[in-house]
Amino acid sequence: MKYIGHVALMRIPLRFEGNVEEEAERILSSHKNVKTVVLIEGVEGVYRVPKTKVVAGMPVTETLHRENGLVYRVDVKKLMFSLGNSLERRRMRNLPRPGEVVVDMFAGVGQFTIPAAKSQAEKVYAFEINPEAYRYLVENIRLNKVDHKVVTFLDDCKNAPVHGLGASADRVIMGYFPGTLEYLPTALKLAKPDGCYIHFHELAQPTDGWKKLFESCKETAASHGFYLELQNVRAVKTYSPKLWHWVLDLRACL
Repeated sequence: MKYIGHVALMRIPLRFEGNVEEEAERILSSHKNVKTVVLIEGVEGVYRVPKTKVVAGMPVTETLHRENGLVYRVDVKKLMFSLGNSLERRRMRNLPRPGEVVVDMFAGVGQFTIPAAKSQAEKVYAFEINPEAYRYLVENIRLNKVDHKVVTFLDDCKNAPVHGLGASADRVIMGYFPGTLEYLPTALKLAKPDGCYIHFHELAQPTDGWKKLFESCKETAASHGFYLELQNVRAVKTYSPKLWHWVLDLRACL
């Protein structure tokens, strides 16, 4: 069970034999801050839109989530917000150094953009292609009072170099999966030639699945004239029985 603001998010285990509505009512009555219980049945499309159903409480799925001193407004019926990424969001508040330029290639509602903007970074550029997510991104930037540090684009991040950001980033956040490798060439176009940190998120097998990810990243980088150094690797969360969500902290240099 996950809680985002006043909403409890339910996922039904494979061997669940109970009544979903009864379980939802139990959750509603046992948690005083929960006003709505939403069943997550899956995720669909390029925009990763959740397939959901309100199973108890008020039919209000827009909520305000508070985490690490930051706030995020999101409609859980329309958009994904992974609570399992909370440590990564905290890291993005602590990693950027004074004066850094950060590019968030998949900004969503600001999950990584806002922590990065609250860091010592000088500027954060955020790309989001989903108009609904972009609307919340702009709102959350305002709510967290980081308007002065963030520039947003309602556009595919592959167009980032067109917006004049080529070879300007000290740090690139790639908080997206699956298919992240397809966007690595764009991240390299954004990277400063003398060194850029790339936070590469992707799905892979448990235990040592990250090794194949890193080899694929190295091959792609080499084909674009870059050398990649692996500085850190972390299993963020379990995605399915056969897949984990990994993040590779890479250092790219020409």
